[in-house]
Amino acid sequence: MEYTGNKPPPVTAPPAPYMQQNFDEAYQPPPVAMSQPPFVQQRQAAQAFTIPLSIEGIGYIARCASIVTTFLATIIMGTAKQTIGSDYYYRVTAKFSSFSALKYFLAANVIVLFYSIVSLLVSILMKPKSSILNLLITIADIVALSMLLTGNGAACAISTQLENVDDLLSTDICSYYGRFCSQIKASIAMSMLAAAIYVALIILSLVTAYRRS
Repeated sequence: MEYTGNKPPPVTAPPAPYMQQNFDEAYQPPPVAMSQPPFVQQRQAAQAFTIPLSIEGIGYIARCASIVTTFLATIIMGTAKQTIGSDYYYRVTAKFSSFSALKYFLAANVIVLFYSIVSLLVSILMKPKSSILNLLITIADIVALSMLLTGNGAACAISTQLENVDDLLSTDICSYYGRFCSQIKASIAMSMLAAAIYVALIILSLVTAYRRS
């Protein structure tokens, strides 16, 4: 077709195959996400729901455990009592108050019980704690540990004495007062567990002081 006049020549569209070729070259599909192995997905899900436990959190749990153990030791020793004999005139009662060492053991656990409650409240309410307060709590923990260890030693001496053969009875006293001796042993076990907890608390205090230094 001949061009005449001032009008521009008409623009003709390119053929369809050419447009399709340019469209195919310009279009790039989105990258396909690679699926992770199942164990990696499980690990990521576990990490998402993991609650970080700090040294302070461990200290709170340990002090709660010391409250429970000293409370059980106090209750078990305070109720340690057994009576043998069927006749009124021949009844013999064994109880913890008959032994000075067991009374000291009970008093030590009661004191440590109240201290554990107070120290837990102080640790929670007065946060963050100063270095002086940490030092005072650590010293008090050492004193509480000393009381528990001395009380446990005194109670263990009485328990061993009750299990030894008596010259007058030609047998050990625990053969007659089995429940009484079992209560003493259970109370000592709870108190020893509390002492182990206080050892852990002292170590945690030293670790905290080392990190702050």
